[in-house]
Amino acid sequence: MRSRRKKRFLAGLVVATSLGAFLCVAFSLDLLWGVQLESSDFLFKAGNSRQDSESAGVVVVVGIDDRSLAELGHLQSWPRSYHAKLIDVLAESEARVIVFDVLFAELSPDDRELAASMLDAGNVILPVAYASTGYELTGAGETAEAGTFIRPLPMLEEGAVALGHANVLPDQDGVVRRLPLAIRSGEEYEPALSLAAVARYLRRPQVIESRFEDNRLLFSGRSIPLDDSGGMIINYVAGSVGTGARGSFRNVSYVDVMRGEVDPSVFADRIVLIGATASGIGDTFWTPTGRQMNGVDIHANTIHTILTGDFLRPAPSYVTLTIILLFAFFCGLVVLRLRVLWATVAAVSVCAAYFLVAFTAFDRGIMLNMVYPPLAIVVPFMGANLYNIASERSEKKEITKTFGRYISAPVVDKILAALERGELKLGGEECEVTVAFADMRGFTTMSENVQPEELVRMLNMYLSIVIREVLRHDGMVNKFGGDSIMAVWNAPARCEEHALLATRAAVEAQRAIQDLQEANPTLAKMDFGIGVNTGKAVAGNLGSEDRSEYSVIGDCVNVAARLTGVTEGGKVWIGSGTFELVRDSVEARELEPLTVKGKKEPVQAYEVTGIRSWVGCEVANGGSLMANDRRNNRSRIRGFSE
Repeated sequence: MRSRRKKRFLAGLVVATSLGAFLCVAFSLDLLWGVQLESSDFLFKAGNSRQDSESAGVVVVVGIDDRSLAELGHLQSWPRSYHAKLIDVLAESEARVIVFDVLFAELSPDDRELAASMLDAGNVILPVAYASTGYELTGAGETAEAGTFIRPLPMLEEGAVALGHANVLPDQDGVVRRLPLAIRSGEEYEPALSLAAVARYLRRPQVIESRFEDNRLLFSGRSIPLDDSGGMIINYVAGSVGTGARGSFRNVSYVDVMRGEVDPSVFADRIVLIGATASGIGDTFWTPTGRQMNGVDIHANTIHTILTGDFLRPAPSYVTLTIILLFAFFCGLVVLRLRVLWATVAAVSVCAAYFLVAFTAFDRGIMLNMVYPPLAIVVPFMGANLYNIASERSEKKEITKTFGRYISAPVVDKILAALERGELKLGGEECEVTVAFADMRGFTTMSENVQPEELVRMLNMYLSIVIREVLRHDGMVNKFGGDSIMAVWNAPARCEEHALLATRAAVEAQRAIQDLQEANPTLAKMDFGIGVNTGKAVAGNLGSEDRSEYSVIGDCVNVAARLTGVTEGGKVWIGSGTFELVRDSVEARELEPLTVKGKKEPVQAYEVTGIRSWVGCEVANGGSLMANDRRNNRSRIRGFSE
């Protein structure tokens, strides 16, 4: 049994670990990639609620908002002298870097005025746009040539201190989580607008100071982690559609700045981003914080991430794979070792702890996978439980089959049901039972003349006949006594006709033994005396807390045993208790009162000579015996009087 439990335990661990290995393969193949992207948004939402806004004061957003459009007209109709005047105001306010998120690619009458203002300021960065909706990155921040850059007018480009691409590329679900720090098309290679702004703010001689290597970019003492597409994960801190105080970034209206109505100290020594924030322009994107942001806000968050060095990087693949396997093994262990309730508590606790660790790690710049480790708890937990259920059913079936060799199916079911409910305890209940004993005659003499192996073989052959008839008539083979058998009816499975069932089983057993002897003349003859008695007895579990046996005890049991001791071989004798219940269904001959050991008064007994008729009875497991014996209307034992 211990070996079987060990094998079951090891097999369960293999099942759980195999499910973990399957999840590792799925993770390696990037299955459920969309789900992984969406699940990581929980980290952004939780992290965003705890962000410190103090470090975001370097960036100021000048928004082309609804009020500016209402007062100055549609954006496309604005003369570029507005932008020139805005640059002059910001230059006088000593803004360190002026960044436009507005593309100046078409000619306009005021282009020279704008170019002059840019040259005078000497710190204006203009955007370029990559004209492709689906460029293909080849790795390390590079792309295959699939389009061209739309650049500002040459005179404006000459007046700009730097250029940078303003492309904002959502993930496949439409959410902007990362921004490519450089895009290359052919020989053209442009850094991101935000990277150019930070380089100018830090007074770096050039924007891209080193090559993209090992999914990282060395920049001004910072090691910027990149994904395989050269994109940097944006560590969002604030930003939403609207005007006024925009979360962690100061936001002012374009028209107020142009008219000089904003305190110059707001812009002093800061990066000023100029872009559309009006609701009708359509430059808005969903972010993992659960809010929409304008493109200019996304650039502001990117600048803030680079400046502060609060970079986000996914946990290495080997870390995720290790966690998956450990969680799978742990879940298999707790399911196989603990009860269902405690195993569930343990699994839920580990899952909650993992989420807590994931949020803490996110604050430190590490993004743990939010899909596969939790799945490595749920899937192996369910798999191990299903394996447990299947194993228990198989084990119960095997136990039932094994027990069925000794006791009837209803008894097995009752014992197993009581065991599952924790009710298999010492004690019993009083009920009316019918008890039958079958005892071999002359066993001692035969054992002296027959080899032990042959004796056991023949004894088992005869006993199997008795057992078969007991079980066929819904009795319980309660115990063996060497050359004898004790059987019980009406306990634990109830049956109204238990006395008749027992009597018929005894008669059928004697008839089957006679048939066996006639069919095998060379077989050594073994005769059994069968005694049957009915009465009150206590039925239940007898023994100790560690080992018990279901049995019946009482005077009727003792009488049945004594009656069997004096019954002639090949005969069936029944006590008065049984006779009163079956007298209308059997043919019986009254015997002289018998004096038996342990009884002061003589015991009245009857010898059964035949069965008149048979009426079936329902048994505890829902079965029934046929209403009539189809072979004979009357079952008789040869040698008895008609």
